[in-house]
Amino acid sequence: MEFEDTAPLAPQALESESRRRFVAGTGAMAVAAALGAPGLVGAAPSSPLATTTTMSTGRTLRVGMLLPEGRAYPLLGAQLMAGAQAFAQQQTGGPQLRFSPVTYGNYSSQAQHAAEELLATGQVDVLAGFVHTGKQAAPWEPLLERYQVPLLVGDTGANALSPQARSPWVVHNSLGHWQAAWAAGRWAAKALGPRAIVAVGPADCGFDHLPAFERAFASAGGRVQNTVFTRSVDGTSLLDELALLVRQTRPDFVFALDSGHRADAFKQFWTQSDIASQVPLVASGMLAETMAAAHQPAWGLEIWAARSWQPQAEGTSGVTAFQRVQQPTTFHLLGYELAQRLHAAARSAPLGLPLAQAMAAAVLQTPRGEVRLDAISGETVTAAYLHALHLKQARAAVTLPSVSAASCQGLCDVLLSRVTGTYLAA
Repeated sequence: MEFEDTAPLAPQALESESRRRFVAGTGAMAVAAALGAPGLVGAAPSSPLATTTTMSTGRTLRVGMLLPEGRAYPLLGAQLMAGAQAFAQQQTGGPQLRFSPVTYGNYSSQAQHAAEELLATGQVDVLAGFVHTGKQAAPWEPLLERYQVPLLVGDTGANALSPQARSPWVVHNSLGHWQAAWAAGRWAAKALGPRAIVAVGPADCGFDHLPAFERAFASAGGRVQNTVFTRSVDGTSLLDELALLVRQTRPDFVFALDSGHRADAFKQFWTQSDIASQVPLVASGMLAETMAAAHQPAWGLEIWAARSWQPQAEGTSGVTAFQRVQQPTTFHLLGYELAQRLHAAARSAPLGLPLAQAMAAAVLQTPRGEVRLDAISGETVTAAYLHALHLKQARAAVTLPSVSAASCQGLCDVLLSRVTGTYLAA
């Protein structure tokens, strides 16, 4: 079954290198706009691909940035780059970071082709970006090994990492969406009650953050009464049907996942519907970010957002520099952490496989606190939070325990559908 947001875009003809350079040049201007600046600091006029951030004297780490073109979040790539630049611009020591951003489309095969073009120039020491390596690392590993260049993947963490996707050349740094959903499920069963309705957008139903919540909720004594889509195959909203089901069955709470403009529609629906005063809402994934973006507390019984960061945190290393980014999003945060991980590794490790090993071993103090990678699973390990968005407990936050991959072994085997593209890149 295909839905509007999940159906892959028609395969595009592979772009020529000159076309990619043009797109990258326009992408650099988008990054500058996202930073609120007239241009990128240190942009090299001789090449529209290259943007250089000058720090103290020392080695330059040349980073090929792979950025998606998507309909759900058109600014994802620009915000990722803006976050990376925000970190790089604050550095006064260690290696310089020189970014070469390239947009690739939304398919993993397109990302691989763009990566190969970059590597063939001989001007890249490491690859990074928002890409999908799938359940098998095999398509990427020969390319990376041939050029002796590692890949640092940044994504939302909607899927747990499959053991078959592990490669010494590929390192993952995620936002931990499936872990946040898992932790929220455990918490909700005890704090809100054992009966839940799950509302999910079609673009989110095929990823592990949904079964992660369901498994965790069940493990704490909960039971999902109904799982419903927020819209139908033809795009028709099903939110009124959700409201009717809530009135009829009176669950203890509603757990919801959605993304893109559909998340905006869900937010508007919930804040205007009478069911908001009848049952609590626990939002996760990108819907949590959309719900939390409101400047004023929402009316409603209880509204909780499961997130992997606290934007208002103070006294955390790096927060001051990160907050210079205007209206930071999770994609700014992800780009910031990618640059931070690259910089930390390059301070002590040579290029090639040792650089990948150093990236995997680095323990970062980031705007969301400590972020490390599990040595066995490769998963990103960090705290998750439940932010209260309702008037009664506005701005209150519940810290949830860190979740390891061992918490839900086999998660990748229970996907509800087969998704061919990168989450949020389509």
